Parts: sequence; C-alpha cells; structure tokens
Amino acid sequence: MKLSEVYVITVDKDMKYYLGYNIWRERASRSLTLNQLGYILDFAERYNVSLTGPFPSTPMDYLPDKASKNNTLLDQRGVTDYQSRVGTLLYLAIQSRPDILYAISILSSHTKAPTRDHLTAINRVLAYVVGTRNIGLRLYSHEGVKLIATIDASYACQPDFKSHSGCTLHIGKDSASLITISKKQKITADSSTSAEFIATHLIAKEIMWARNLLKSLGYPQEEPTVLFEDNMSTIAMIKNISNGKKTKHIEVRYNLIRELVEKMVIKMQHLSTKDMTSDMLTKPLAPGPFVHLRKKILRMLARIIRRVHLVYRL
Repeated sequence: MKLSEVYVITVDKDMKYYLGYNIWRERASRSLTLNQLGYILDFAERYNVSLTGPFPSTPMDYLPDKASKNNTLLDQRGVTDYQSRVGTLLYLAIQSRPDILYAISILSSHTKAPTRDHLTAINRVLAYVVGTRNIGLRLYSHEGVKLIATIDASYACQPDFKSHSGCTLHIGKDSASLITISKKQKITADSSTSAEFIATHLIAKEIMWARNLLKSLGYPQEEPTVLFEDNMSTIAMIKNISNGKKTKHIEVRYNLIRELVEKMVIKMQHLSTKDMTSDMLTKPLAPGPFVHLRKKILRMLARIIRRVHLVYRL
C-alpha cells in the first residue's frame, strides 16, 4: 500500500498472477509465495518433457567430463536446441528457482560447443524442474527486515583448476534467498581458504547494494549484516587485517570484505557446512543434502506445495 502514496494505483483484491508469477499471500504469517508453474508447463510441452516422470531428485549428479564416451560435439541444429534449453532454464533460475542455478551456471558455459553429455545434463535439469514444478520462493521473516547472507566456495573444481563461488542473501533467516549467485572465480586460488576469501567479494558488493536499497525504502540496517561462513580459517584471515602473507598475492579489490568487517557493516559468523545454503551453489550434491539445503534456499512450506498442486491438478 505504500506505493499508493507515490503513484495512482487501484487495489481491489489480492494479486494472484503477475508477469508469469503465481502469487500466494498468507496474511496471517505475513508471507508471499512465488511460483512460475505456467512457465514450466509451457516449456515442458515445448521440449516434450513428461509430466508423469520418473524425475531425478537433483538437477545435476556429476560434471560433464571431456573423457566421457558421449563427448561427441552436437551438430548445428543440436547446438541451437541446447542453447534454447539453457536460455529457458537460466531465466527460471534467476527469477524463482535458485536451486538449479549451479547446474545452469556450469552448462551455460558450454553453449558454443556442447556435447551429447551436455545435452543429457540439460535434459536432466529440465526433468528435475518439471518434477518439482509446484515449489517456489517463500518470502517471510518474523524478525523484520534484517539482512543475512551466506558464502561458500568449491576449491579448484573446474577443469582449469579455477574455484567456484556461491552466495545467498536473505531478509531474515526464514525467508527465501532474494539474491543468489553461483559463479566461477576469475583468478586461481592456491588454497580452499583463499577460494573462500575471494568468494566474499561477490556477496560483499551485494550486501552494500541491498543495505543502501533498504535504507532508501525506509528500512535502514542499524546492525552489521551477518555473513555466514563455514571455513574458520577464512573467518580468521578476514578478521586479521594485518595478516598479509597469505593474501598479499590476491588483488586489492578482494580485500573489500576486510574493510566492511572493520567498519562493522558486515559481521562474520561460522555456520556448519551441512546447513550452509551456498554449498548447493558450488558443486553437485547427493539427494539428501541437496533437498535439505533446497528447503533453506526456497523456504517453501509443504502445505503450500499441496495447495499449488490442487489448484493446477486439472
């Protein structure tokens, strides 16, 4: 309703559909649930993906290997089809399905010369999304408008020995991720601690942007934003401003996190790997850990999932 104080708008009932999003509002819990079921059903028909399964339990179970027997390059028609599938899923991953963001970040880097292995992998993501089409993002926090973030990195996991960063930004620990990033690092880290340190640069910039945005909206962050990290060595490295031996080879810009911690804009805090949401953004996980972290990144309630299914079962 605050928009009505600035713009002339008409409000006659709760919004249930907007720009491809299905929206469920629970006033009692002050939560919003966003889902793109219509978009998923459309591409399921376009790419001939069965709605009845069987469906994989995770979007990716391994990284396509150059040594695979199925590493034959696709023809031009196959390349175009692959690029179409990647683009379709990339939009979905950015908008409402961060649980597939890691898989898409890996597969989108092979759009110029995809192989049969890559096609098999992207089809698995399609099937996974169709199988989990009733889930979405639940935005909610009983603690008010309070930013928290998570960060993780997978050391030297890429074929060129680059590491992979993953981070999430939430408004409250009970809300879905508002900003989710899964990205290959540009420089080569020489240890897992350095990889984690470099990864913090990504989320540090997002935290500053989000804090400024919330301040402009009337929700200034009076306390430091808590950044959860599962590597104790990285936390020690960031807090020890004078320790230059281990980080002097790292570009100056990656030391932004130290400045923000020193100024009390960000507060580093340890979190166990099993509960680290960002872990699913840095590597393929087994079904058990993946589903556990998916609940944290989406915050979708089972009763809402059932409701979505009932609404669209016909």
